[in-house]
Amino acid sequence: MKISIVAGTRPEVIKLAPVRAALLGTPNLQPEWVATGQHGSLADQTLDVFGITPDARLQLDWNGKALTSLTSALIRDLGEQFAASRPDFVLVQGDTASAFSGAMAAFLNDIPVGHVEAGLRSGDMRHPFPEEGFRKLISPIADLHFAPTRAAAKHLTDEGISTDKIRVTGNTVIDAVQMVGAMDIRPQALDAIRANERMVLVTLHRRENWDEGVSGVSAAIKALRNRYPDLRFVIPVHLNPRVRGPIEALLGNEERIDLIEPLAYPDFVAMMKRAHLILSDSGGVQEEAPSFGVPVLVLRDKTERGEAVKAGVARLVGSRTETILTNARQLLDNPRAYRRMSRAANPFGDGHAGRRIAQLVSAFLGAGSRPETPQPAQDLQALRPEPQPVQDARRVKVGA
Repeated sequence: MKISIVAGTRPEVIKLAPVRAALLGTPNLQPEWVATGQHGSLADQTLDVFGITPDARLQLDWNGKALTSLTSALIRDLGEQFAASRPDFVLVQGDTASAFSGAMAAFLNDIPVGHVEAGLRSGDMRHPFPEEGFRKLISPIADLHFAPTRAAAKHLTDEGISTDKIRVTGNTVIDAVQMVGAMDIRPQALDAIRANERMVLVTLHRRENWDEGVSGVSAAIKALRNRYPDLRFVIPVHLNPRVRGPIEALLGNEERIDLIEPLAYPDFVAMMKRAHLILSDSGGVQEEAPSFGVPVLVLRDKTERGEAVKAGVARLVGSRTETILTNARQLLDNPRAYRRMSRAANPFGDGHAGRRIAQLVSAFLGAGSRPETPQPAQDLQALRPEPQPVQDARRVKVGA
């Protein structure tokens, strides 16, 4: 039975690669990788890391700016792809235009849909935009919801999704980061870092941080650099000109602030492992960094990954300069506070999510592979999901 895997962005490739590997090892299932082209070269670079050659590749035609153009082109092209290949099941991941369009195109072709990383919610349709809208729109379409945590499963049941359609599997990014983290990789970017320097890794790309957000974060980086002579900041600069232009203007040619090109995923994982502290608005980084015991200051006002905040391995600080400085100084000045936050306890999974998803898809399709008896952490019906409050930096006490 054919399983179409829809992926267009680098995070989608990272999080769906373990699922594809598990499907390849499941009897009577044939994964088909459909590359949408949403992230172009960034996604292709990551496909190479995992040794994936797309079975189908869309020739995406849109103007590169309008979300309406992107989404309409994706629904049209994916609809034509599914009509031609007739998969038995479609898998989408997360909250991108590719994920929403893949789910909608499958629905319109009467093909069942599975949603990997289902149930994440920030509680605010504008933060993050458009991701919160996309993931909420996928939920009524999906036939199977693979929730990464109990909190995510609870969000789905609160919205009226039947428990029969929901399984808590863990997050597939933990599968991926364990695979890649075991590689012996030394990125060239590490060559500039002295042994006695504390490296701060920074990523910034979300729409909510364009303009004023970039300015606030950049000012905090300069202030921290000036205060701590042993800090070196490494910033893989996103290709989006709305991000790249301002960062280069504000932080280019600054001592101990290294602006570098986007890193291949294994290189980025190696940089996370070497980092002393991470400043990021990335959802994936919030999930990955706890595996290496690296504290994350989340450059957002709200997060749909409140589990990391609750576990004490991440902290919401937004993009306001003073809030970033207050929280960063606490970790940089107080070894005890740093140790509390750096404990390597990842709340997002155990590295076996891909295998669980493959087994559940097989059982859904009656493909001959029976899933293993689910443990309580894997089966929503065997547990009482714990409510998870929406995390909002504007309501979190600074330094708490």
